[in-house]
Amino acid sequence: MSCPSYLHLYESGELDRRVEQGLASLENCQVCPWNCGINRLQDEKRICRTGRYARVASYFAHFGEEDCLRGWNGSGTIFFAWCNLRCVFCQNYDISQNEAGRDV
Repeated sequence: MSCPSYLHLYESGELDRRVEQGLASLENCQVCPWNCGINRLQDEKRICRTGRYARVASYFAHFGEEDCLRGWNGSGTIFFAWCNLRCVFCQNYDISQNEAGRDV
């Protein structure tokens, strides 16, 4: 029986290394295309409006994709508030451009 890959990452210490690398990237933020360089670890906010924690507006199993993408149980879908791309034709504007949700 196969084991979820995140368990191997945890046992090998690789998961901890990746968490540290991810947190370090928030100190001089270059995570989004704006490359603003703020220190999100200090909860600074700029154009993306995201500080130390991302805000999840909703999450659920999504069944609207092609069979090869969703499998039997749906594809995991996570919608974040404060999307910084602000696409003109965004299909999720009501979710992505407001502060509804929970910080994680």
